[in-house]
Parts: sequence; structure tokens; C-alpha cells
Amino acid sequence: MSKLAAHVVTQKVDHFVSKDLLDRNAQRQLKQFLEQVELTIFNSNREVIHREIPDLDRDSFIRFAVRVAEARARYVKCGLDVTAKDHVATSTELDRLRVLRLTYEELLASFEATQRIIERGYVNIAQ
Repeated sequence: MSKLAAHVVTQKVDHFVSKDLLDRNAQRQLKQFLEQVELTIFNSNREVIHREIPDLDRDSFIRFAVRVAEARARYVKCGLDVTAKDHVATSTELDRLRVLRLTYEELLASFEATQRIIERGYVNIAQ
């Protein structure tokens, strides 16, 4: 009869593993494997990001942040303008508001992805 023991591999998901995976040697091998995977992911990201975005530097990142702020301001201003009128928003006004929201949200998502690649060290723009 086999025995199973609960073993937490990450904070997100509990995994049930066999007793032999709780062995120190097996844990060490698993840890080494996961470290190799992480290093491969890191190196792959650095290589691909440097190849695809060679001009990412402080100036381009700051310019990106400003453009996101401008898109946010245009979206909010449009919402304020639409609601300042004494009528229910027209479909044309709502279409414009929707386009500005989508523009802002997409730029923000892309900016946050860029911020993550900087934080993870895939690019060296902080130097």
C-alpha cells in the first residue's frame, strides 16, 4: 500500500507527492532542475527582448510613461466632458469614450509589461 503526503511546491498550488519525493536528495535534484529552468527562462527573455526591443532605454521608457499618462488624461477628460452636458451621452460620444478607454488600457498593459521586464533584469536600463 502506497502512502501519499501533501507537499507544497509553490504558494499557489498544493501538490500531492509520493514519499520518495520528500527525500532530501530528490528535493535537491528537483530544486536544481527548477533553478536550471528559471535560468533558461531568464536568459531566453534577455536574448529575445534585446533582439526585439534594442532601443529600450531610460528615455524611451520615460517617454512611454508620459504617453500612458496622456492617454489616461484624454480618457478621463472625455468622460468628464460627456457627463458635463445636460443630455444623455450619445452613441458617438460613448464610442469616442470607449476608444479612449481601450487605448489607455492597452497602453497601460504594455507599459506594465515593460516595467516587469525591467524589474526582472531582462534589460539594463537603470545604469
